Order: sequence, then structure tokens, then C-alpha cells
Amino acid sequence: MSPKVKVTVTAVLANYLGGQREFTLEADSVKAVIEELSKRYGPEIRKRLLDDEGRPRRYINIYVNDEALSHQELDRKLTEGDEVLILPAVSGGSP
Repeated sequence: MSPKVKVTVTAVLANYLGGQREFTLEADSVKAVIEELSKRYGPEIRKRLLDDEGRPRRYINIYVNDEALSHQELDRKLTEGDEVLILPAVSGGSP
């Protein structure tokens, strides 16, 4: 059985997840989190988060327990109680 982890997304991503921003999922890796969200809510969320090669899109930032992951760390193992935060990068604004 995979560990239970808490997943939080922004309001923008919640639009693709039935409006929900927090989830408790069973997943043993960050990649498994994304696959589980895709299985539950459809392939559009996967397309928003990952490119055609299965890597996080440039503008997607993923944190595990407040530690930013590099885009090569989707296989990062998760343990019971870990918290995963998925954020699209914010840009723009006035100088």
C-alpha cells in the first residue's frame, strides 16, 4: 500500500480538478501523484502539468515538504504524511 500524502494545488489548477484544491492521495512518488490526479479527473490535468515527454512543464513548480524539486525529480519517493504543493509560476506585474 502506498503512503498517504497531502496534495495542494492553486485555484488555477483546481479548475481542472473539479474545483478542489486539497487532496489526500495514496502515492509513492511525485509522478504517481500526477498520474492519480489524471486518473481521477481526466487527462487534461496531466497535459497542464507535464510535457509530451512526461517532464514537468517549465512553468510548473513542485515542492515536497517546502523543498523545491528540480524537473528531473518526478521519481522522488514519498513517505506517509508528506505534503506536495503544485504551483504554476507567476509572472508579470508592474516594474
